[in-house]
Amino acid sequence: MRLRRFFRLACLAVLAAPLCFTAMTEARAADLGTLSPGKLVTGVDANNKPYSYIDNGRMTGFDVELVRAIAAKLGLTAEFRAQDFSGLLPSVVNSQIDIAAGSISITKDRLKMVDFSEGYLTGLLGVATLPDSPITSDVASIKGKRIGVVQGTIEDTYSDSYLPGAQIVRFPNLNAGFLSLRSHYIDGYFVDKTLIEGLQSKYPQMHLADRLDISAVNLPAGFPLRKGNAKLAAALNRTINELVADGTWAKLYHQFNPTYPTPTSLPPYAMKQ
Repeated sequence: MRLRRFFRLACLAVLAAPLCFTAMTEARAADLGTLSPGKLVTGVDANNKPYSYIDNGRMTGFDVELVRAIAAKLGLTAEFRAQDFSGLLPSVVNSQIDIAAGSISITKDRLKMVDFSEGYLTGLLGVATLPDSPITSDVASIKGKRIGVVQGTIEDTYSDSYLPGAQIVRFPNLNAGFLSLRSHYIDGYFVDKTLIEGLQSKYPQMHLADRLDISAVNLPAGFPLRKGNAKLAAALNRTINELVADGTWAKLYHQFNPTYPTPTSLPPYAMKQ
Protein backbone atom coordinates (compact mmCIF):
# COMPACT_ATOMS: atom_id res chain seq x y z
CA MET A 1 0.00 0.00 0.00
CA ARG A 2 2.77 2.41 0.90
CA LEU A 3 4.62 1.54 -2.30
CA ARG A 4 1.48 2.21 -4.39
CA ARG A 5 1.00 5.56 -2.70
CA PHE A 6 4.64 6.45 -3.33
CA PHE A 7 4.28 5.76 -7.07
CA ARG A 8 1.04 7.78 -7.21
CA LEU A 9 2.74 10.79 -5.63
CA ALA A 10 5.76 10.41 -7.89
CA CYS A 11 3.53 10.38 -10.97
CA LEU A 12 1.70 13.48 -9.80
CA ALA A 13 5.02 15.21 -9.25
CA VAL A 14 6.16 14.36 -12.78
CA LEU A 15 2.91 15.64 -14.28
CA ALA A 16 3.09 18.83 -12.27
CA ALA A 17 6.74 19.56 -13.14
CA PRO A 18 6.05 21.34 -16.47
CA LEU A 19 3.39 23.47 -14.79
CA CYS A 20 5.76 24.34 -11.97
CA PHE A 21 8.51 25.19 -14.46
CA THR A 22 6.12 27.44 -16.41
CA ALA A 23 5.03 29.17 -13.23
CA MET A 24 8.65 29.71 -12.22
CA THR A 25 9.49 31.11 -15.69
CA GLU A 26 6.54 33.49 -15.59
CA ALA A 27 7.45 34.61 -12.09
CA ARG A 28 11.05 35.18 -13.15
CA ALA A 29 9.92 37.20 -16.22
CA ALA A 30 7.64 39.27 -14.00
CA ASP A 31 10.53 39.87 -11.61
CA LEU A 32 12.67 41.10 -14.54
CA GLY A 33 10.02 43.47 -15.84
CA THR A 34 9.81 42.01 -19.37
CA LEU A 35 6.64 42.34 -21.44
CA SER A 36 6.21 38.60 -22.07
CA PRO A 37 7.09 35.65 -19.84
CA GLY A 38 10.36 34.04 -20.84
CA LYS A 39 11.23 36.59 -23.56
CA LEU A 40 13.45 39.62 -23.99
CA VAL A 41 11.88 41.39 -26.97
CA THR A 42 14.46 43.65 -28.63
CA GLY A 43 14.00 46.16 -31.43
CA VAL A 44 16.86 46.50 -33.94
CA ASP A 45 17.68 48.13 -37.25
CA ALA A 46 18.49 45.21 -39.56
CA ASN A 47 20.81 47.37 -41.72
CA ASN A 48 23.18 48.49 -38.98
CA LYS A 49 26.34 46.42 -39.44
CA PRO A 50 28.34 45.56 -37.32
CA TYR A 51 25.77 46.14 -34.55
CA SER A 52 22.63 44.52 -35.95
CA TYR A 53 22.20 43.00 -39.39
CA ILE A 54 21.03 39.88 -41.20
CA ASP A 55 23.63 37.35 -42.34
CA ASN A 56 22.48 34.22 -44.19
CA GLY A 57 18.93 34.79 -42.97
CA ARG A 58 19.91 35.16 -39.31
CA MET A 59 19.97 38.34 -37.24
CA THR A 60 23.45 38.94 -35.83
CA GLY A 61 25.92 41.69 -34.92
CA PHE A 62 27.72 42.88 -31.81
CA ASP A 63 24.59 44.20 -30.10
CA VAL A 64 22.46 41.25 -31.18
CA GLU A 65 24.90 38.67 -29.85
CA LEU A 66 25.38 40.66 -26.65
CA VAL A 67 21.60 40.68 -26.13
CA ARG A 68 21.51 36.93 -26.75
CA ALA A 69 24.22 36.44 -24.12
CA ILE A 70 22.32 38.68 -21.67
CA ALA A 71 19.07 36.81 -22.27
CA ALA A 72 20.77 33.43 -21.79
CA LYS A 73 22.17 34.49 -18.43
CA LEU A 74 18.72 35.72 -17.37
CA GLY A 75 17.02 32.51 -18.47
CA LEU A 76 15.13 34.27 -21.26
CA THR A 77 14.77 33.79 -25.01
CA ALA A 78 15.97 36.75 -27.11
CA GLU A 79 13.42 37.80 -29.74
CA PHE A 80 14.36 40.46 -32.32
CA ARG A 81 12.02 42.77 -34.20
CA ALA A 82 13.46 44.68 -37.15
CA GLN A 83 12.42 48.28 -37.83
CA ASP A 84 13.86 51.64 -38.88
CA PHE A 85 16.21 53.23 -36.36
CA SER A 86 13.91 56.25 -35.96
CA GLY A 87 11.12 54.00 -34.65
CA LEU A 88 13.12 52.20 -31.95
CA LEU A 89 12.68 54.64 -29.06
CA PRO A 90 8.94 55.18 -29.73
CA SER A 91 8.52 51.38 -29.69
CA VAL A 92 10.16 51.25 -26.25
CA VAL A 93 7.98 54.11 -24.98
CA ASN A 94 4.81 52.44 -26.31
CA SER A 95 5.67 49.07 -24.69
CA GLN A 96 5.98 47.28 -28.02
CA ILE A 97 9.49 46.05 -27.18
CA ASP A 98 11.44 45.56 -23.94
CA ILE A 99 14.66 47.19 -25.13
CA ALA A 100 16.28 48.53 -28.29
CA ALA A 101 19.80 47.70 -29.45
CA GLY A 102 22.22 48.99 -32.07
CA SER A 103 24.85 51.30 -30.59
CA ILE A 104 22.22 53.75 -29.31
CA SER A 105 24.01 56.53 -27.45
CA ILE A 106 22.78 57.81 -24.11
CA THR A 107 21.86 61.51 -24.40
CA LYS A 108 19.98 63.99 -22.22
CA ASP A 109 17.20 64.32 -24.78
CA ARG A 110 16.73 60.56 -25.04
CA LEU A 111 16.68 60.24 -21.24
CA LYS A 112 13.54 62.39 -21.28
CA MET A 113 11.80 59.60 -23.23
CA VAL A 114 13.35 56.38 -21.91
CA ASP A 115 15.70 54.99 -19.31
CA PHE A 116 18.99 53.36 -20.31
CA SER A 117 21.14 50.53 -19.10
CA GLU A 118 24.70 51.40 -18.20
CA GLY A 119 26.90 52.21 -21.19
CA TYR A 120 28.41 49.14 -22.85
CA LEU A 121 30.15 50.67 -25.88
CA THR A 122 31.93 53.84 -27.03
CA GLY A 123 33.26 54.75 -30.43
CA LEU A 124 34.04 57.20 -33.21
CA LEU A 125 31.88 58.98 -35.77
CA GLY A 126 32.99 59.66 -39.32
CA VAL A 127 31.98 61.21 -42.65
CA ALA A 128 31.97 58.75 -45.55
CA THR A 129 32.49 60.18 -49.03
CA LEU A 130 33.02 59.05 -52.59
CA PRO A 131 36.64 59.34 -53.89
CA ASP A 132 35.99 62.53 -55.88
CA SER A 133 34.37 64.40 -52.98
CA PRO A 134 35.62 67.94 -52.17
CA ILE A 135 35.27 67.14 -48.45
CA THR A 136 38.63 66.86 -46.70
CA SER A 137 39.87 66.24 -43.16
CA ASP A 138 39.28 69.94 -42.48
CA VAL A 139 35.81 70.36 -40.94
CA ALA A 140 35.52 73.71 -42.74
CA SER A 141 35.23 71.80 -46.04
CA ILE A 142 31.81 70.57 -44.86
CA LYS A 143 30.23 74.03 -45.08
CA GLY A 144 27.45 74.15 -47.65
CA LYS A 145 27.71 70.43 -48.44
CA ARG A 146 24.76 68.01 -48.31
CA ILE A 147 25.50 65.58 -45.50
CA GLY A 148 23.30 62.56 -44.81
CA VAL A 149 22.43 61.27 -41.35
CA VAL A 150 20.15 58.52 -40.05
CA GLN A 151 17.16 60.16 -38.42
CA GLY A 152 17.18 60.03 -34.63
CA THR A 153 20.86 59.11 -34.25
CA ILE A 154 23.40 61.16 -32.33
CA GLU A 155 24.83 62.20 -35.69
CA ASP A 156 21.44 63.76 -36.41
CA THR A 157 21.12 65.32 -32.94
CA TYR A 158 24.60 66.81 -32.86
CA SER A 159 25.14 67.54 -36.55
CA ASP A 160 24.97 71.33 -36.02
CA SER A 161 27.81 71.29 -33.49
CA TYR A 162 29.92 68.58 -35.16
CA LEU A 163 29.43 69.78 -38.76
CA PRO A 164 28.73 73.54 -38.70
CA GLY A 165 27.34 74.94 -41.93
CA ALA A 166 26.41 71.60 -43.48
CA GLN A 167 23.04 70.98 -45.13
CA ILE A 168 21.70 67.99 -43.22
CA VAL A 169 19.63 65.39 -45.11
CA ARG A 170 17.84 62.81 -42.97
CA PHE A 171 17.18 59.15 -43.86
CA PRO A 172 15.12 56.48 -42.07
CA ASN A 173 17.91 53.88 -42.10
CA LEU A 174 21.54 53.28 -43.08
CA ASN A 175 20.81 51.71 -46.46
CA ALA A 176 18.64 54.61 -47.67
CA GLY A 177 21.42 57.10 -46.97
CA PHE A 178 24.05 54.90 -48.57
CA LEU A 179 22.04 54.66 -51.80
CA SER A 180 21.79 58.46 -51.86
CA LEU A 181 25.56 58.77 -51.38
CA ARG A 182 26.18 56.29 -54.19
CA SER A 183 23.93 58.29 -56.53
CA HIS A 184 25.66 61.58 -55.56
CA TYR A 185 22.46 62.97 -54.01
CA ILE A 186 24.48 63.77 -50.88
CA ASP A 187 28.15 64.77 -50.62
CA GLY A 188 28.93 62.83 -47.45
CA TYR A 189 27.37 60.44 -44.96
CA PHE A 190 27.80 61.15 -41.24
CA VAL A 191 27.58 57.84 -39.37
CA ASP A 192 29.40 55.65 -36.85
CA LYS A 193 32.96 54.90 -38.02
CA THR A 194 32.42 51.14 -37.79
CA LEU A 195 29.45 51.48 -40.13
CA ILE A 196 31.71 53.20 -42.65
CA GLU A 197 34.18 50.32 -42.38
CA GLY A 198 31.32 47.89 -42.94
CA LEU A 199 30.29 49.71 -46.12
CA GLN A 200 33.91 49.84 -47.31
CA SER A 201 34.31 46.08 -46.93
CA LYS A 202 30.94 45.34 -48.53
CA TYR A 203 31.45 47.67 -51.52
CA PRO A 204 35.23 47.79 -52.14
CA GLN A 205 34.71 48.82 -55.76
CA MET A 206 33.30 52.18 -54.61
CA HIS A 207 36.52 53.18 -52.80
CA LEU A 208 34.61 54.95 -50.04
CA ALA A 209 36.75 57.32 -47.99
CA ASP A 210 36.48 58.26 -44.32
CA ARG A 211 37.37 61.96 -44.36
CA LEU A 212 36.57 63.08 -40.81
CA ASP A 213 36.84 61.27 -37.47
CA ILE A 214 34.90 62.70 -34.51
CA SER A 215 35.09 61.25 -31.00
CA ALA A 216 31.84 60.16 -29.33
CA VAL A 217 33.49 58.85 -26.16
CA ASN A 218 31.32 61.19 -24.04
CA LEU A 219 28.15 59.55 -25.41
CA PRO A 220 28.39 55.80 -24.72
CA ALA A 221 25.77 53.42 -26.08
CA GLY A 222 23.26 51.74 -23.77
CA PHE A 223 20.07 49.72 -24.08
CA PRO A 224 16.94 51.93 -23.96
CA LEU A 225 14.07 50.60 -21.84
CA ARG A 226 10.77 51.93 -20.54
CA LYS A 227 10.83 54.71 -17.97
CA GLY A 228 10.72 53.39 -14.42
CA ASN A 229 11.46 49.75 -15.30
CA ALA A 230 13.99 49.42 -12.50
CA LYS A 231 13.84 45.60 -12.41
CA LEU A 232 14.91 45.20 -16.02
CA ALA A 233 17.50 47.97 -15.74
CA ALA A 234 19.09 46.25 -12.73
CA ALA A 235 19.08 42.88 -14.51
CA LEU A 236 20.70 44.35 -17.64
CA ASN A 237 23.38 46.20 -15.67
CA ARG A 238 24.23 43.18 -13.55
CA THR A 239 24.47 40.90 -16.58
CA ILE A 240 26.52 43.33 -18.67
CA ASN A 241 29.06 43.45 -15.85
CA GLU A 242 29.12 39.64 -15.65
CA LEU A 243 29.73 39.36 -19.42
CA VAL A 244 32.59 41.85 -19.18
CA ALA A 245 34.10 39.93 -16.27
CA ASP A 246 33.90 36.50 -17.95
CA GLY A 247 35.39 37.75 -21.23
CA THR A 248 32.24 37.42 -23.38
CA TRP A 249 32.06 41.16 -24.08
CA ALA A 250 35.68 41.29 -25.30
CA LYS A 251 35.20 38.19 -27.46
CA LEU A 252 32.19 39.74 -29.20
CA TYR A 253 33.94 43.10 -29.52
CA HIS A 254 36.86 41.56 -31.40
CA GLN A 255 34.59 39.30 -33.44
CA PHE A 256 32.65 42.24 -34.87
CA ASN A 257 35.46 44.83 -34.78
CA PRO A 258 38.47 42.73 -35.82
CA THR A 259 40.70 45.70 -36.71
CA TYR A 260 40.09 47.54 -33.42
CA PRO A 261 42.43 47.21 -30.44
CA THR A 262 41.02 46.24 -27.06
CA PRO A 263 39.72 49.42 -25.35
CA THR A 264 41.94 50.75 -22.58
CA SER A 265 38.90 50.86 -20.29
CA LEU A 266 36.07 48.32 -20.22
CA PRO A 267 32.34 48.83 -19.54
CA PRO A 268 30.36 50.11 -17.81
CA TYR A 269 30.73 53.57 -19.37
CA ALA A 270 29.01 56.68 -18.03
CA MET A 271 27.68 59.59 -20.08
CA LYS A 272 29.80 62.68 -19.48
CA GLN A 273 27.91 65.86 -18.77
